[in-house]
Amino acid sequence: MIPAVEIYDRYLVRDSGTSDGTQEKFFMDNKWYKVDRYGGEGIAEELASILLENSNLPENSYVKYKRVLINNSEGCVSDNFLKKGESYITLYRLYSNIYGKDMAAVTSRMDYDDAIDYVLEFCFKNTGLDIREYLANTFALDALILNEDRHFNNMGVIYDGTGFRPAPIFDNGKSLFIGNEGYDPGKTIEENKRVAHAKAFSGSFDLNKEYLEKYCSVRFDIDKVLDKITDDNRVAHIFKALIKPL
Repeated sequence: MIPAVEIYDRYLVRDSGTSDGTQEKFFMDNKWYKVDRYGGEGIAEELASILLENSNLPENSYVKYKRVLINNSEGCVSDNFLKKGESYITLYRLYSNIYGKDMAAVTSRMDYDDAIDYVLEFCFKNTGLDIREYLANTFALDALILNEDRHFNNMGVIYDGTGFRPAPIFDNGKSLFIGNEGYDPGKTIEENKRVAHAKAFSGSFDLNKEYLEKYCSVRFDIDKVLDKITDDNRVAHIFKALIKPL
C-alpha cells in the first residue's frame, strides 16, 4: 500500500523555470513532496531511484524518491539534499545572475557539442568545478529512462558558503514516456523511442550521452534492478523494456 500524507497549502512552493513539466510541490519537515501532473511521475521517480540505488554511484550523488499519496493524489517524496547553510544554484540561475541572459536561449543557437563545451567552460570559470563526470552520468541515466525534462533548472551546483560541488542527480519524473502524447502502446519500444526527445543540448539522448561518454563512471546492475521491480503497471512495463540488456 502506498503511504498517504495530508499537507496544508502553507507548505506549497511556487516554482518557476524553464520546464514544461513543472509540478505542484510542497516542502514540509525537510522533505519535498511532488504531486503527479501527467500521471505516473511518482512511479517513474521511484523506478529511477531503484536504478540508481543499484549502481556504483555513492548515495550522496543522487536523490531517492518514494511513491506517496499527497492529499489523495499520487506523487512522490524525497529528502532535502541540502544541509544547513547550503544553497542549490541551477545552471540556469547561475548563468542569468552572471550574464543576465537565458542559458537555454544562448546554447540553443549552438551545435550540441559546442553547447556542452560552452556550459562546461562557463561552470569551471565561475565555480572551479569540472562537471564533465556529473553531466556524463546524468546523460547516461537519461538515455536509459528517456528523461525528456533534463533542462538547466534541474542541473546545477551546491554552494556551502566557501565552495561549490555538483548537485545530486534529481527530478527524473518526466521519463518513460510520462507526458509524451506521441507514445503509442500499440507500437514497440524501439518505435516509441523515436518520439522521445532530450533537452538542454541535443534532442538526441544518444548524442548527449556519447559526447561525454569517456567521463562516465556510472554502472548499473540491471539484473538486480529487474529483481526488485514487482509493480505490475504500464510504467513499470515500459521501464523493464527500456533497461533490459539487448
